[in-house]
Amino acid sequence: MRTRNLYLCGTIIVLLILAAILVTGCSSEDVTGAAVAGLAGVWICFMVVAWLVGVFLFVVWLIMLIDCARRSNTDFPNATESTKMMWLLIIILTSGIGAIIYYFMVRRKMPRKA
Repeated sequence: MRTRNLYLCGTIIVLLILAAILVTGCSSEDVTGAAVAGLAGVWICFMVVAWLVGVFLFVVWLIMLIDCARRSNTDFPNATESTKMMWLLIIILTSGIGAIIYYFMVRRKMPRKA
């Protein structure tokens, strides 16, 4: 309960500081325009970061998918006959998250032999 109250207080303080920054130096006619411009800037920054994360996850997904497809069935930890197919399905169906899991569970433990 105490952590929740601290989180709520911190959020309120941050919002008050942001409101003070937006309002400072603006006349009453300019407040709306400044607020909209500030929110638009924050939204654009958020979209750029989200796009970069998406591109990064796609590249990681593609690299791990190629690595898994090129591995022989015996190059996996605790390999059975269906291990390769299982990992291919995990990577394809869960996209970026599955690729990151594959990286830590397979590729990092057993690098592919050249």
